[in-house]
Amino acid sequence: MIKFITKRILIAIPTLLIIIAFSFSMMRVAPGGPFTNERALPPEIEKNINAAYNLDKPVYEQFYIYMKNITRGDFGPSFKYKDFSVKELILNGLPVSVTLGLSAIIISLFLGSLLGIIAAINRNTIFDYSVMGVSLVGICVPSFVMAPLLSLFFSLYMGILPTSGWNNGNILNLILPITALSLPQIAIISRMMRASTIEVLNSNFIRTAKSKGLNESYIIRKHVIRASILPIVEYLAPASAGLMTGSIIIEQIFGLPGIGRYFVVGALQRDYTLVSGVLILYASLLILLILITDIVRAILDPRVKI
Repeated sequence: MIKFITKRILIAIPTLLIIIAFSFSMMRVAPGGPFTNERALPPEIEKNINAAYNLDKPVYEQFYIYMKNITRGDFGPSFKYKDFSVKELILNGLPVSVTLGLSAIIISLFLGSLLGIIAAINRNTIFDYSVMGVSLVGICVPSFVMAPLLSLFFSLYMGILPTSGWNNGNILNLILPITALSLPQIAIISRMMRASTIEVLNSNFIRTAKSKGLNESYIIRKHVIRASILPIVEYLAPASAGLMTGSIIIEQIFGLPGIGRYFVVGALQRDYTLVSGVLILYASLLILLILITDIVRAILDPRVKI
C-alpha cells in the first residue's frame, strides 16, 4: 500500500507541473493583459507596473520565478484584488466552497444510492419508473436553471428562505444552493446505482447466496450494496473535486463568496496568478481524491490489485 501511494504521488508531481505550465501559458497567450484598460496607461507607469510584477521579463523567466515561489507556498499577489495575495483569496473562499460541495456530495451519495437500490429491487414497478423519470429530469435540467427556480419559489413566492448571501454559514442560506448542487448529482448517482445493483443481483455469487437460504435483506446489506457501490466510488472523485472547489454558477446566483467567483473574475480580467492558483488547487484535490478512491475501491473489492 505504501509503495502504491508513493508511486501515485511521484506520478502526480509531473502531472501538476504540466497543468501549471499549461495554465501559465494559456493565460499569457490570450489577448490583453491584467493591466490593459480601455484607457491606456502612460508608458512610464505601465513599465513600472510590469516591472513590479515581473511581467517585463521573458516568459520562461516568469515561469521560473513563479515555480520557485510555489515551492514556498506563495502563489503570488492578485493583479486585480489589491492588497490581497492569491493564497489569502483562496483561503477566504475555500471554506464556503468546501461547505457547499461536501454537503452536496454527502446528500447526493446517500439519497442517490438509496433511491437507486430501492428502484433496482423493485424494478419495473411504479416506484422504479417514477425514480428513473424524475432522475432523467434532474439530469436534463441544468443547475443554472434549477437554482433560479428554487429561489423564485421558496424565496420570493413562499418567503421561507433567503434569496442569496452567505450570512456566516447560516443553515437557511445554505439550503437552496446545496439543493441546487445536489439534485443533478442525486439523479446521476441513482441511475448509476440502479444499473449497478441490477447487475449485482443477477450475478452468480448472489444466486449462490440465495440458494443457501440466506435472508434477502441480509444479502442486500452484506453483499449487494458493497459490490454495487464500486462505480459510484469511482464517480465521486471528479464530482467531489468539482463541487468542493466551487460551483461557479451556483455561487454567482446565490451571491456566495466562494472560489468560483475568483476564477471567473480572474479569467475575465487576466489575473494570471489567481486563475493559476485555483487550477492548481483543483488539480491537487482531484489527484488526492482519485488516490483515495483507488484505495477505497481496493478495500471494498478484494479482486482489485493495487
